[in-house]
Amino acid sequence: MRQRFPYRLLCICFTVLMATVLLSAGDCLAQKRLALLIGNSAYKNGPLKNPVNDVAAMETALSKSGFTVMVLKNADRAAIGRAIDTFGSKLKSYDVGLFYFSGHGLQVDGINYLCPLGMNIQGQSDIPYEAIDAGKVLAKMEDAGNRMNVVILDACRNNPFKRSFRSGRNGLAQMDAPTGSFIAFATSPGRVAYDGKGRNSPYVTHMINNMDRKGMTIEQFFKQVRRGVMQDTEKKQVPWESSSLVGEFFFAGTGSSGSSSSSSSSPPQASPQSPANQQQYTPPPPPKPKKNKNEQVMDMLLN
Repeated sequence: MRQRFPYRLLCICFTVLMATVLLSAGDCLAQKRLALLIGNSAYKNGPLKNPVNDVAAMETALSKSGFTVMVLKNADRAAIGRAIDTFGSKLKSYDVGLFYFSGHGLQVDGINYLCPLGMNIQGQSDIPYEAIDAGKVLAKMEDAGNRMNVVILDACRNNPFKRSFRSGRNGLAQMDAPTGSFIAFATSPGRVAYDGKGRNSPYVTHMINNMDRKGMTIEQFFKQVRRGVMQDTEKKQVPWESSSLVGEFFFAGTGSSGSSSSSSSSPPQASPQSPANQQQYTPPPPPKPKKNKNEQVMDMLLN
């Protein structure tokens, strides 16, 4: 009877270990994701064709990726402000947050602004009072204290108020991503993105076409999007990102092998001079030492 105690103890330890592993796996599978999508097309100055269509396409794609999606279309400043506040409040109960804006955007003194409908712009000084500071979105997401945040700005189109500006800078300014966040721009800083000739912008077209690809990290995802947009626009539009992520994120999961970004890419190859490429004789391994009873019991439990 005395010999059974170690076996029972081993069984208990093994059960606790497996339970911990299963709970951790379940936590990953139950990752909660929340997205806020805003698309403005019906501008009085400089109307756009695709932002509302882009939001609809992104809503479908992100829903399939496990996001709870909030949608706002053709909204004024007050409505966008309320939506961002609600999004920030709800995000506290989620693991991953994603904000997407499609419409006009502009920069003033290095600050990026998202353009709502109904802006009354007589000069550059009106922008902070009529538009939405993109930094507010980042601040709300940071205040939520969740694990990871993604901001996608498809708002680098021509500035419809350019004549009222003292400076003639196009596009958006560079933004640094706070720790644990990823910021994606439809094009590089200071450049202009295309609204697109089809139903969706080139940027959204390639995002929704790649979002269901398993085993692709967010960095690999946007690299693939960049390739597609550059090809479609003859390199006139080059999407750009700023990241301070410390963990991995997959829109469509890690794939069958559960690989990370390093294992999902092509494995590194040894150089021609490396001994790894030379056929060498490898002696057989020495015989395994005989196991005691406790080790044999552990093998039975594991196998």
